Parts: sequence; structure tokens; C-alpha cells
Amino acid sequence: MAGVELKSVRKSYGDLEVVHGIDLEVVSGEFLVLVGPSGCGKSTLLRMIAGLEEITDGVISIGDRIVNDLPASQRNLSMVFQSYALYPHMTVRKNLAFGLSNLRMPRPEIERRVANAAKILRIDELMERKPRQLSG
Repeated sequence: MAGVELKSVRKSYGDLEVVHGIDLEVVSGEFLVLVGPSGCGKSTLLRMIAGLEEITDGVISIGDRIVNDLPASQRNLSMVFQSYALYPHMTVRKNLAFGLSNLRMPRPEIERRVANAAKILRIDELMERKPRQLSG
């Protein structure tokens, strides 16, 4: 597996800039989750990496190869997908903790990490809601 690197990647539609100079490095074998509000550019960013959407500016590299102008079929990516993977019967808190629990992480560490994620995402007030109680 090759790493992926983005340097100052931008996407504009006319005068409207929708992806604002993203810098990102994902090393080979690393697991990455993109989280953000609806409309913040997550799917657009994935589509640009996959070659399904042209970038306006910046550099996308897969391995040591710049792929800005390569069609999707030549980027050697098997899949880029978007999946919310939320369990409808569980609260936001339990959904966030689920993967860490499966790793058998100690409960205090799970609680610390979930609280930190909630703070970063500014979703503290949503933690006891179930997915159907959320919008967007």
C-alpha cells in the first residue's frame, strides 16, 4: 500500500472555493477517518484523491508519484467510499466508543478519547442522541 500526501489542495467552482488549501499526509498502512459537518468538503476531497474530481490547485501524491493529472483508472486505488457506519440503536457516545471497545481499550481511555473527540467536533450536547435524532 502507498501513502497519500496532499499539499495545499484547493477546489473551486467558479469564484466559490469549497476546499481551502488542505495539507495532509497519510502514511502507508495508516487508518484515517474524515469527520466534519455536512458540506465541509469531505466527499469532494475523497473524490479528488480518487481522480473523480479535478483539483483547482495544489499537489496530490500517491506513493512518490504526483497524480494531479492522472485519470482515476491509473491511480491504482481500489476504492474510495463514504460510509457513516452509525449503529441506529446506539447513542453518538456509544458509536464513537464502539471501535475502541472492540480493540479492548481500557474504559477510562475510551471515555477520555471520546470526550476529546466530542470537544474537538463541538458535539458535546449531541452525545446522548441516537443517529435518527440528528440532522444532516
